[in-house]
Amino acid sequence: MTLGDAQAPGEQQMLGDLTPATLTMRPNLDWLIVCDHASNMVPSALEGLGLNERDARDHIAWDIGAAKVATIIAQRLNAPSILCNYSRLVIDCNRYPDADDASPAVSDDVRIPGNGALTTAQRRERAERIAHPYHRTIAAHLDHAMATGHIPIFLSIHSCTSTMAGRFRPWHIGLAHERDLRFTGPLLDTLRRQTEVPIGDNQPYDLELGGDFTTPEHAMTRGLAHMQVEFRNDLIADEKGVRHYADLLATAIKTVAADAAVMADCRKIRHYLRADDPVRYSYAPRPATC
Repeated sequence: MTLGDAQAPGEQQMLGDLTPATLTMRPNLDWLIVCDHASNMVPSALEGLGLNERDARDHIAWDIGAAKVATIIAQRLNAPSILCNYSRLVIDCNRYPDADDASPAVSDDVRIPGNGALTTAQRRERAERIAHPYHRTIAAHLDHAMATGHIPIFLSIHSCTSTMAGRFRPWHIGLAHERDLRFTGPLLDTLRRQTEVPIGDNQPYDLELGGDFTTPEHAMTRGLAHMQVEFRNDLIADEKGVRHYADLLATAIKTVAADAAVMADCRKIRHYLRADDPVRYSYAPRPATC
């Protein structure tokens, strides 16, 4: 039985009542903003995964500041947003549910006691009760938008630490991509024109097919233009920083959106995935070309 299967008869659901996603509707269906790691909340049945308060509030549990940035950008675009309501340590919704790091026993050298001896049934329940409903919310929204004549640009908002493995990350904002540069390319150019802060091009992370889940499985499988962004979390750890960097990115997005030629290309369905890419088409049909 795979992690995506329904629970076998007699298996007890242990997580209680859950609300995996928050969808905030706004009228501009030409955009969708998502945030996989918006919350550090843990279902009460899991007793905080055994973490102390410091670790439960640290970056291992969520993307610090990302939910607030995502909300402001959605407001500036008057666009819908979908935020995941549970910690990435319960299940990381930007990973495939059966991946080893979907519910890690150790994260950034911190032991996660509540993930130390997970059974297949426990992993499956987290996938069925949190990850799949969150992603079904995204898929249903995209299907509705496209059925009503919109070709949404998909924006996925993340944050990251200022250092990793002892190395400093100078980039204030980093854009990740794989092949499809219709929106990300002009946005990189615009950010570099409009600000003097360091902007990462596939730094500190690239878009990893088979590793990252949300953008490949929702945007790329549908042939939608997209952007996956990382903000350095020390820069958006307070309200002033959140507002500054959200406005910086939103202004650049709106500048790109004013370019008719760029938008005409972004509003077309274009498939960049190849038949041998490790993408599963979990929530969209595989096109004949792939």
